[in-house]
Amino acid sequence: MTKHDIYDEHEGFQLWNYMECEKDEEGRETWRISVEVKRGGEVVVPVVAGDRTYVDRGLAQVAGRELGANLVAGRG
Repeated sequence: MTKHDIYDEHEGFQLWNYMECEKDEEGRETWRISVEVKRGGEVVVPVVAGDRTYVDRGLAQVAGRELGANLVAGRG
């Protein structure tokens, strides 16, 4: 299993996207995401698992950014 932990900045928050990839026997990738929102190193929204899978890392990264932005918007 491959793991990538990345973050994006959004309205002063860090959107942490924890991505995991599994490959099937034919080499096809399946990516899953979990997102956590932090500000100044403190967790403001605990880890939330995405409800879909993605066929490549780029799609998973975009989905993580969108989920994080929605979590920030929902705080207010």
